[in-house]
Amino acid sequence: MKDTYKSDIIKLLNNIDLICLYQCIGFITEEINMSGRFFALMAAAVISFAPVHKTSHVPEGWFVWHSYTDYSAMDSCLYYMEPNGKVRTIDGNFVHAMNGSFGITPDKVAFMAIDKKADEWDIFIYNAVDGSIENMTERSGFRNEDPKWSPDGKSIVFKRGKWNSTINDFQYDLALLDVQNKKVTMLTDDVSEEAMPCFSADGKSVYYAGYEKGIGSIYRMYLSNGKRRVIYSENGVNAYYPIVNGKDLYFTKWLSRNDHHDQLMHYDGRKTVRLSFNRSDCDFSDICPVGFGSYIYSSTQHGDYDLYYFNGREAVLLSKINSERNELGADFFALS
Repeated sequence: MKDTYKSDIIKLLNNIDLICLYQCIGFITEEINMSGRFFALMAAAVISFAPVHKTSHVPEGWFVWHSYTDYSAMDSCLYYMEPNGKVRTIDGNFVHAMNGSFGITPDKVAFMAIDKKADEWDIFIYNAVDGSIENMTERSGFRNEDPKWSPDGKSIVFKRGKWNSTINDFQYDLALLDVQNKKVTMLTDDVSEEAMPCFSADGKSVYYAGYEKGIGSIYRMYLSNGKRRVIYSENGVNAYYPIVNGKDLYFTKWLSRNDHHDQLMHYDGRKTVRLSFNRSDCDFSDICPVGFGSYIYSSTQHGDYDLYYFNGREAVLLSKINSERNELGADFFALS
């Protein structure tokens, strides 16, 4: 291989984020008559392109995440960090708070927690301006989980569970909460579990994980008519936790039917690709897009779940935030 080819590859890797690189490789291979040696060098460069560095740096903005020793320990704490680095613990008359979600402003955070009095999962909203917390589904008699704001900030989509004696288990459906009057409208009502919903960027549809026999697939439901479309489904492979950023969809799935290591995926409306920083020997989950090609996510690369920031070129371990506990469920609101 000519040295000019090598230098061209290095320039390419230094000036393009990996998602763009993956999307371009197909085009490049069609346009260039690549030798086996050239392709091998390209593949090796891509695989080794995302080293992990320890740093306290996070993107500039507001940040929310939760941390627990173990999910079954019921000791999850929810944290809110301002752009100046000041961290608050969001606490109140509830336990096991998690899965914070920013609305259209960084001062409103929706999250789920177990109400101490009612002993049920509820949806809460935290107001960072005055520190107040409001239970939006108080004493509903249901399990209310997985909240995500609508793009206009007027509603929250979430998962609602009720006991179904016919199946001798909880039945989980999708629901819509009107933030102003707390009215709940059910979007689904069937024995198949629907979970982890999030709105499309235009607010006209909802992505979610739909389960059959314990295996999840990614669906899109159109709110105007209730019609559903399968976005991603793989036989025997669990796919879940969809997240939207503009026209791009991200989700988590098992590496394969026989390998249950969680991996992070990107769907651009045409094809699904595995994000470059994944590794097959550990788990990657709870992705939070910061910008195209940059993300905050959780991974077990160093044992328990820690938070990482991938800036498009390298993975950064967020040492200022990480602890001996498991850090998960990050959401981010950029400082404009």
